[in-house]
Amino acid sequence: MWRRRLGNQLSNITKQELEQAHPFFMQPLVFLSGWLVLALLFGFQEYADISIDGWKIPLWAPLLGCTIEFLLWGLIFLGMWRFLREKIQSASPRQILLQYLPLSLVVCLIEEAIFVTLFRYQPMGKHYTYLARLEHYLASELITNLAIFWIVFALFRSIGYYQRFREREHAAARLQAQLVEARLQALQMQLNPHFLFNTLNSVSSLMRTDPDSADEMLERLSSLLRITLAKGQAQKIRLQEEMEVVQLYVSIQQLRFGDRVRHSIHVAPEVWDALVPTMILQPIVENAYVHGIAKSLGAGRITIEAGIKGDRLRVSICNIGSGLRPFQDALARPGVGIANVKARLELHYGSRQSFSLREPVPGEVTALFLLPLEIDQSLSHDHGSSLYAASGSDRG
Repeated sequence: MWRRRLGNQLSNITKQELEQAHPFFMQPLVFLSGWLVLALLFGFQEYADISIDGWKIPLWAPLLGCTIEFLLWGLIFLGMWRFLREKIQSASPRQILLQYLPLSLVVCLIEEAIFVTLFRYQPMGKHYTYLARLEHYLASELITNLAIFWIVFALFRSIGYYQRFREREHAAARLQAQLVEARLQALQMQLNPHFLFNTLNSVSSLMRTDPDSADEMLERLSSLLRITLAKGQAQKIRLQEEMEVVQLYVSIQQLRFGDRVRHSIHVAPEVWDALVPTMILQPIVENAYVHGIAKSLGAGRITIEAGIKGDRLRVSICNIGSGLRPFQDALARPGVGIANVKARLELHYGSRQSFSLREPVPGEVTALFLLPLEIDQSLSHDHGSSLYAASGSDRG
């Protein structure tokens, strides 16, 4: 199912989704404003050069001439961006040589022809014909105009290279995120049959010796599965919701072990709304029963604590039973429980998390989570109705 969902998601990555927005400086108003600034700069420079040479012309003449010329280039390049952008960005060297080199000459000729038509200023006492002025401007400015054309042409090409790079980067990030999501869903889906199988084994062991407890266990199992299904495919839930799952699971195991096992839970009020991966604690509690309590002949105890350490959420699950060796043996074997937890933590948080199993004293095993502290701010929750209304409890 998750593979099919991943395939559907990948098919939705359309060209429109991947296409980057046009650069801000290519917006018509911004682009033309840039050319106008250049026109003013070159106009003042031209006036200064002419004045040094001793020529007497009004300031408005070079400013107007440069304004007309540069705005013409701005409009020409806006048209090229609008109609030829994709072709320019994908053109091969052969196409550049055979198509755009002749085009550059034609564009320069047209630009100068329009400029000479619009800018008719002539020094006092001089009266040149249109063709004479056109010849003069072509002879003096053709190389400069060609340079302008190819500089902007290269700019358009570089924008294309950058956009394609960002598209590939965006697509890779989307694919990576979807693959991680698919893997998380696959790992999460492993938990339900694994947990169900272990619990049904417990039910089976009680069927002949204590049918009433077996019946009660099935009812609680039904409630737990209903809660699990209600969470849907949510990858993270509030710690309060996770603790409710743990409490239901512990109540199921109490029917099996009875007064032999006691448990206590201490949750700091400020972490009720901390987000944790869905069903991240239940497999550890399950391992505490399966590899700790069940393998010990004496009384057992399970303690769960949650609070803040620095800027991280700290959750510990401690059990007094048969020690660390059974947990190490379980971790060495390919399976679901602890290996699943470690894989999910790595996918969710990478190196920002830590999970460890240790035996501070013989027979006592502590599983310690240190996770980034993420507080759910979406709703104002009422913790008074929770199964853990107090910060600490002791239930037999």
